[in-house]
Amino acid sequence: MRILSYVLKVLALVGIVIPAYLFLRNEYTYSSTQNHINTWNRQRVSDFRSLPDNTLNMLFLGSSHVYCTFAPELIDDMLNTESFNFGMPLQYADSTYFTLVEALKTQRPNTVVVDVYWGVLGQDFDVKQADTLLTAFDDDSLRRAYIDEIFPWNEKIKYRFGLIRYQLDFLTYYNTKLLNFLERYGWEREFGSQQGTERYDYRGFMWCDYNMLPDEYDKTNQFARLDGAAFEFSPVQLGYLDKIWKLCENKGVDLIFVTAPIAPVSMNLISNYDDINRVVKEFATQRQIPYLDYNALNRDEGLFTNDNFRDDAHLNYSGAEIVSRHFAQWYSGGIT
Repeated sequence: MRILSYVLKVLALVGIVIPAYLFLRNEYTYSSTQNHINTWNRQRVSDFRSLPDNTLNMLFLGSSHVYCTFAPELIDDMLNTESFNFGMPLQYADSTYFTLVEALKTQRPNTVVVDVYWGVLGQDFDVKQADTLLTAFDDDSLRRAYIDEIFPWNEKIKYRFGLIRYQLDFLTYYNTKLLNFLERYGWEREFGSQQGTERYDYRGFMWCDYNMLPDEYDKTNQFARLDGAAFEFSPVQLGYLDKIWKLCENKGVDLIFVTAPIAPVSMNLISNYDDINRVVKEFATQRQIPYLDYNALNRDEGLFTNDNFRDDAHLNYSGAEIVSRHFAQWYSGGIT
C-alpha cells in the first residue's frame, strides 16, 4: 500500500507540474511574439534580404544607438548612395560581426560604419542580445554557428528552455499590460509616459518624435555615477572588433567607427568620459580606422540639445537629422 500511495503521489505531482510547465512555456513564448522590437528586427532583416544583390554602398551596424541615429533616406539624398541601417538592440561586437558576415553574402558596400558604444563592449556575453540576433534572422545555420562560437556551455543549456530564454519578454509584456490596465482606471505613472510616435521607417531606421521624460534628467538617468576611468573592452568583444576590422580589410571595405551621442544631461553625469574616448580612439588609431565620437563633437561644437533626444541615450528624429546631415558632410569631405 505504501508503494502504491507513493506512486499515486508522484503521478499526481507530475500531472500538475508538467501541464503547469507547458502552460508557462507557451505563455513565455507567446510574449516574445508580442514584442514590437522583435517585429521591427524581423522587418529589418526581411527588408535587407529583399534588396537586389550588390546594390548597397554603405552599411550601418551596431546597437540601438545606430538605428535611432543614422537615417538612410537623408544620407542617401545627400551622398547619392544606397545605404542600409542594420542596427539592433544591445548589439555586442560579436553580433555585429555575425551580422556583417551575413550582409556580405549578398552585398559589397564600399563603406561599413560601426557604432562603438561602451555600454555593450564591456561584457563577454549577454543572452538577450544574442537571442535578439537569432530571432531576427531566424536561420538555423546562423543559429548553430553563433551558439557554437559565442555561447558559454552553461548558457547553451539554459537557452534551450523557454522559461529562461523568454523571461525578459514575458516580464515586459505583462508589466505593460498591467500598467495599461491601471491607467484605464485612473492611475497615473509617477514620471508620466512617452507621448508621440515611434515607427519602423526606411531601410532599418527607427523614426521617433518622443522627448525625454522629466525623470530622465536626474532620478532614472542610467548614466548617473558612471565613471569612464573604469571602462575597458571585454576581451571577447575586443576580439570581435578586430575580426570586423580584418574582415573589412580582406573584402576591401572601408571601415569607420562612430559613437552615437547620448543626451547632454547624461554626459554631464559621467565622470572621466575622456577615458572612454581614449580607449576607443587608441584601438581605432592603431588600425587606421577613422573615428567620429559625437559626444566629444557635441561638447566641442554644440550640435545637440536635450530636446533632440527621445530618452537619456537615444536621439529622436530631430537629432537624427542633425547627425545624418553632419555625417554625410563629413564623409564627402565637407567637414574635416
